[in-house]
Amino acid sequence: MATEIVQAPTCADTAGTAPLSPAAVEALRRLEAALTAPDAATVEKVRGALGYPAGWKPNRHLGETATYLTVWSQMELNDLFEQVGGTVTTRRVERSTSDGSSTWTATEIALTVQVPDVGAVEVVTDIEDDPEHGYRTDVPVVAVARYRSASQHCQALAASGNYDGCLAAQDEMAMCRCQLAAAGRLDLIEAA
Repeated sequence: MATEIVQAPTCADTAGTAPLSPAAVEALRRLEAALTAPDAATVEKVRGALGYPAGWKPNRHLGETATYLTVWSQMELNDLFEQVGGTVTTRRVERSTSDGSSTWTATEIALTVQVPDVGAVEVVTDIEDDPEHGYRTDVPVVAVARYRSASQHCQALAASGNYDGCLAAQDEMAMCRCQLAAAGRLDLIEAA
């Protein structure tokens, strides 16, 4: 019994395939929009909880959903944090230019707010350390995030027996504590 091997099609095999009609393209666009559009009631609950103006909705072209939002700067994120509270965390993320020609690692700061009848809503921005262009790292939301990150790093170093490595993390914690003290917000890192 002989087995016949059939080659997979190549781009040349599909060169004569016609593009989708404009009506089909529009139908696919509407279907994608319907599948990715957040529920209007959920958007309204999030809008109200975050204090956004009437008519606000997530920017889909930025990758936002009703429960994942972006803000322009840490100042905007800090204003939201001061207004509604929440949990602040940081994480390392990979960023790239829109054409993919350049990539870099950034520190993203996330504010997680629990919205009734919705759940966790995450609002994020990158931490930029560029005072010339209006970015400030001495605001409470950034200080809290850096303090918690340094604290976790220090605990991990201590657990591994690297006590000398803890010094830099402790310096970072002290700096953040001073920034929070200056802002009158030590309550954000101290136990009640």
